[in-house]
Amino acid sequence: VTVSGAPTATAAITAKALNVTATGTSRAYNQLTTATVTLADDRVAGDVLTTAYTSATFADKNVGTGKTVTVTGISISGTDSVNYTANTSTTTTANITAKALAVTITASNKTYDGNTTASVTYADNRVVGDVFTVSGTATFATKAVGTGKTVTANSIALTGTDAANYAPNSSTTNTANITAKTL
Repeated sequence: VTVSGAPTATAAITAKALNVTATGTSRAYNQLTTATVTLADDRVAGDVLTTAYTSATFADKNVGTGKTVTVTGISISGTDSVNYTANTSTTTTANITAKALAVTITASNKTYDGNTTASVTYADNRVVGDVFTVSGTATFATKAVGTGKTVTANSIALTGTDAANYAPNSSTTNTANITAKTL
């Protein structure tokens, strides 16, 4: 048998499955479920392509550790992207930490009554729409009559639906007057 010429054959090269993974970025509570992630993949060394995503979300808005983040709309582009097929979604985890809550007070003036108990109104920098109540124990430095007396609110605590998403300062001060009691 005599063969002349070189034998030829054809074959198809199929796209490589590209495994796109995500690493979640932890953040402080902000009332949103929006998350940020960094993508990585198992491309062949030297190939040029870019990965992107359209959405990364926490399962809920609340503070927590190791919370699931769902990443969707994963896409690839660039010179070598035609050689790959990528997964379009993935999951990862990240933390949502408590937001520092700056609690302040406005102290009310009072008439001398023989004790240091003070009446205050609390204010804070919560995210608009969040629901919780601020409480504490407010006292004047002394029971004596005077103007511009220091009032301190201690043991500041939060209760309510969104309380666990915040870390309040433990105390705060303001001033008020104690006036003489009429006999």
